[in-house]
Amino acid sequence: MYLGRAIISIFIFSILFLSGCSLSFEDASKETLKAVEESLSEEKKEANEASDQFSYYLPPEYEVDSAATNNIVLTHKEQTYILFINPFEPDDSKVIYESTLEGYESPEVEETFSKDGEFGYVIIDRLEKEEFYEITVGVGGVKMTTVTDPDNMEKSADTMMEIVSSVEVQGEES
Repeated sequence: MYLGRAIISIFIFSILFLSGCSLSFEDASKETLKAVEESLSEEKKEANEASDQFSYYLPPEYEVDSAATNNIVLTHKEQTYILFINPFEPDDSKVIYESTLEGYESPEVEETFSKDGEFGYVIIDRLEKEEFYEITVGVGGVKMTTVTDPDNMEKSADTMMEIVSSVEVQGEES
């Protein structure tokens, strides 16, 4: 009799504990916005990867899956990221942001930042019938997109902004 109650109590306690460990979307999105804005303010990471068109910072453990003229597909621990670069748009351009925003009906989060001549943004939208969110961060003519859950949202967006901020188009002066 006591064993049955003990097992049920442990089961209920475990569920409550586990549900308390995962972030709500609201908390995750607030932390994500804070991290992206801070990342935009930090010193840019030094480029350690290059193509004919541009150079950029690639964090450790990230791999380039494929590269085209203006797109690079990266992976990190089975998560896919797409980096898009429009070399004709400066860091203060809103063109890519506005065209990206048109692709969403009504995103969960849409935030912009301006600092030192750079226009940055974050767009977060929930995927249908899933607990996953599409996140896009960008600066001027560079943006990066991935799909993640609330528990990984802040770290993903922070790293994405590090990469996006580091992009240098060949022939441009910093």
